[in-house]
Amino acid sequence: MNAKPLTFVLILLAILGFMKGVHAAGEVWNGLPHFEQKELSEGKIVEFEENVDGSVWPRFIIYQLVKAPPASVAAVFWNCEKDPEYIPNCISVKVLNSPEPNVINAEYTLSMPFFLPDEVYVSRNQLKKISNHDYDIVWCVTQSRYSKSSIGSLRVEEHDGMSLIRYTNLVVPTSRFAGMLRASAGKQVMECFKALTTRVVMEIEKTPALLDKQIQVLECAAGKAL
Repeated sequence: MNAKPLTFVLILLAILGFMKGVHAAGEVWNGLPHFEQKELSEGKIVEFEENVDGSVWPRFIIYQLVKAPPASVAAVFWNCEKDPEYIPNCISVKVLNSPEPNVINAEYTLSMPFFLPDEVYVSRNQLKKISNHDYDIVWCVTQSRYSKSSIGSLRVEEHDGMSLIRYTNLVVPTSRFAGMLRASAGKQVMECFKALTTRVVMEIEKTPALLDKQIQVLECAAGKAL
């Protein structure tokens, strides 16, 4: 192959790679209808419920624009051992192991209502850096007392100097009677989401040294996974 065709191919690949990165960076925002984009720009939280076959609880999906860098949001969330300090009903979190730099298995203990024994579950959390500014954290519960399965994700992307957060959570409870607690489950998910964003703002304003350390841990985990 002579130099000119090779040069053209390399340029084309670079352009395609750039376009892919641009698409990934704005994927969440671009996928939202104009009305939801308007509400987010006005500072509102946008929430959806998606019914799922085989589950009495829906998949909860929450969006919000937060005045914080994406790395700050992802770093606070990734440091799950701090969860008991701000997440409602979270008693303790213990990291069991880290089979890969961007994967941790952690044991969570949550207080339960109605004099029920505490929920103790193990979650596999995985971090992925999508672009220079965007992050994706997904989790899957591997052991649980009260749920058949539980999966979720936190997607954080840069938008107009802020973080656009998309938070999803789907829990399939073991008991059919849990269907009566659908509204309560949705309320708890929203409380946890609000607690996260409040914590991010608090760390930016009051504990920047802690936040910087968490960002370093986040970037190290994401970088070693590349």
